[in-house]
Amino acid sequence: RIVEAIKAQVALLAASPAYSAGTTVTWEDAANNAAIVLDKINGVSGLSATGATWYSNATEISNLASGVDPAEIIWRSGKDNSATAGGLELEKNNFPPSLYGKGRINPTQNLVDAFPMVNGYPISETAGAYVLTAPYTNRDPRLAKYILFNGGTQGTSSTAIITGTYGTNNDVINKENGLSTRTGYYLRKLLRSDCNPDPNFNTAQFHYTARIRYTEIFLIYAEAANEAYGPTGKGSHNYSAYDVIKAIRARAGVGTTNGDAYLESIKGDKDKMRTLIRNERRLELCFENHRFYDLRRWKVSLNETAKGMQIDKNSDGTLKYTPIDTEARNYKAYMNYGPIPYSEMQKWTQLQQNVGW
Repeated sequence: RIVEAIKAQVALLAASPAYSAGTTVTWEDAANNAAIVLDKINGVSGLSATGATWYSNATEISNLASGVDPAEIIWRSGKDNSATAGGLELEKNNFPPSLYGKGRINPTQNLVDAFPMVNGYPISETAGAYVLTAPYTNRDPRLAKYILFNGGTQGTSSTAIITGTYGTNNDVINKENGLSTRTGYYLRKLLRSDCNPDPNFNTAQFHYTARIRYTEIFLIYAEAANEAYGPTGKGSHNYSAYDVIKAIRARAGVGTTNGDAYLESIKGDKDKMRTLIRNERRLELCFENHRFYDLRRWKVSLNETAKGMQIDKNSDGTLKYTPIDTEARNYKAYMNYGPIPYSEMQKWTQLQQNVGW
């Protein structure tokens, strides 16, 4: 099954805009390869109900035996609960500094803005009822699960983490170089709330690395099927791109009170469905080492400036939210393709290095 999943990954790459000119692999081939894996779990009905929080399903993780995978996982590492390594390393690196973390991974405002409203509409749509003065209210539940924003809590502490400029410790944006968030956000995904990096406790819990998740294969199928058959087409299979995306969003708690009206409004539009599928992939697989490679295979610009959110307190006690530029990007066009390793170039004199490298 791992091999079949890898074949689905490779077929997706081959069919993507960056590589399609050099291969005969089609979007239908990519959909078929993904379906080989998904049909073994009965298609959409096999989507794990707890798959979006695979990293924090405490009982499930604790009970994992060697050689056994949860319903969400195709391939994983072994689990580790050592306080000096894998059992607490992520929390030590990424908890806010007030909770004895180093605050290393700072989610961007760009990613925060990609999470829709809880009714399923993007924040750019009027029907979403997004309010800049309350930007985290009525949002996709995955936002609070994956990203720690101003006023949220982390770990076993019930103390609110204040990233706004009115805060009093190093959790504040740009307060201390190397520790404080640069974007106004800290990481929650991949971390366990029952860990405690406080040296007085040093509480570790089991962690493992998910190398391939079923959700990834579902998203591969959705992307390929939409390109091959359109949003609701099924080809020779029993489910469509629309069926997959509806199930993933329903699992997340998005659009559950209105029949996912936004998805229903675009299910006849291949281009809009492509945008939605790409966005769902961005959200579901965030911080799992996919986004950079997705942008390259889609031939999408890598030069979007990374943004953050500065939050100030007005004299009347209300909060003022100001998007800020955090980091400019300067990728050249040739960087859509990486360099061939020098060791490989030495093996075969006819191998030509990629342009620009």
